[in-house]
Amino acid sequence: MDPTGTITPTVRIQPLTPYQGGNRQHHPAFTQGQLLQGVVSEKNGPNRFTIDIGGRQVLAESTAQLQIGQKLNLQVAALTPQVELHIVTGNAVNRMIGNSIHLISQQSEHFPVLADLAEISGQVPQLSSNSQKTLQFYADSIVVRPPLVPSPTQQTQLTSQLLEKAVEAFAAPQSPTIGTTFEAIASLLQQLAQTASSPSKTIEGANRLADFFSQAASLQSSAGMPLQAGTEAISPLPTTDTLPLLDQLGKIFRNDPQGQNLINQLTPLLRESTAGPLTQPLQQLLSILVEFGDTSAPPQSVQVGGQQLQEIVERLGINMDQLLADNGREKAVQTLKHALIELSQQLPPGDKSSAQADQIVKSIELYHLLQVRLAGEALLFMPLPFSFLDQGYLLVDADSAKNESKEDRASADKLEHHVELHLQLEGLGYLQIDFQKNTDGITLKFLAEDTERAKFLAGFRNELETWLTAAQLESVQFLTGAQEPVKALLKKIMAGATGIIDTNA
Repeated sequence: MDPTGTITPTVRIQPLTPYQGGNRQHHPAFTQGQLLQGVVSEKNGPNRFTIDIGGRQVLAESTAQLQIGQKLNLQVAALTPQVELHIVTGNAVNRMIGNSIHLISQQSEHFPVLADLAEISGQVPQLSSNSQKTLQFYADSIVVRPPLVPSPTQQTQLTSQLLEKAVEAFAAPQSPTIGTTFEAIASLLQQLAQTASSPSKTIEGANRLADFFSQAASLQSSAGMPLQAGTEAISPLPTTDTLPLLDQLGKIFRNDPQGQNLINQLTPLLRESTAGPLTQPLQQLLSILVEFGDTSAPPQSVQVGGQQLQEIVERLGINMDQLLADNGREKAVQTLKHALIELSQQLPPGDKSSAQADQIVKSIELYHLLQVRLAGEALLFMPLPFSFLDQGYLLVDADSAKNESKEDRASADKLEHHVELHLQLEGLGYLQIDFQKNTDGITLKFLAEDTERAKFLAGFRNELETWLTAAQLESVQFLTGAQEPVKALLKKIMAGATGIIDTNA
């Protein structure tokens, strides 16, 4: 059980040595291969030590030259005839991480299958109810489901075409072919009113506006006149300023690059033309598109608050072995890792679902390794195993006050909390968000892959004020320089004191 291929120092726990746990005494319980962290708390004689392992005081013997206060990474190498632990060096942990680090970039392939595994679990009568409930909890919590109704593809296409015609009209209002543009707008509005499932008031407004543009096209064709003033003939619709309407359309088209491109073209045109005969009908057109867009059926998204996120991470089972060792079986059997292991054991050998469950278990075990390794750098690693993320995790500075003076650390007003959020999202690519929180508010820094994506993110600057409810937004920056999350993680580990990961191991 020597990951480094060299002689590994060992620690042997004395047989049946009790340790204190709450008001009762227990005997140490470990599982083969389990990773532990310990601190040498006392030297009891030649080669004999008391080691604190997860709050348990165990009597052990080792020929290694251990010092009081020394922190140890330990791995369970044997359970009989007595518990034997290997002292795992930083390089050994790095090697184990290197063997499975690729799983970080595969979470969008592995975790979505939890929906299928939850469904299969109901067909496995031997599976405990705890495991069935846990699998369903994760299927509901981290898997994005498809829309309840088919996506209105035709409606989306018509809306995009109307935006395109709006760009044409605003870009060249005096063009000889403006009548053709008006006629196209009228025809598209009529089609939109016929195909979309929307309130009757919205459909009536679309038909009214279609009639207006049709009449304007006839005037231009017969008299060579552009759209005339007197647009008060249009029955009024509830509208706001034009630019805010574009913001609302931006939300509707947030996952549509073509729609976003058209909105980006419209924005400067509207800023340059704040008045004129086209302003009111175009504003009416944008209002209509917002009305139709708001009624489209989006996919069922994952809505996660802080408490639910904490439960999702805590119940993954990153610490399942420690829970079992601490007689915390009740919590251990409610973890995703336990549910997947139990499901895999109940399925036939070689079953596809069993292999899928094993892959997620390996990901959870990788998270444990990363937490052990990064703890040495005073960083807390928190995975974000959501199916809509290609990659995702949080790094929290677990020693945020380490550079403060003793007087500053005594004052809560001086403390700062630093968090890095590393993501890979479809469309947005690599994204890093740095949070710095103190009593004055929150400072945010967004790092995108390139300038184009950084500008796109900056377009949502005003919405940050609404999204942040726990503290005031003090400042925000939108920059470039985001790395692939797995590479950023490797960089953190490589910069540490314990060496470099061998990803070819």
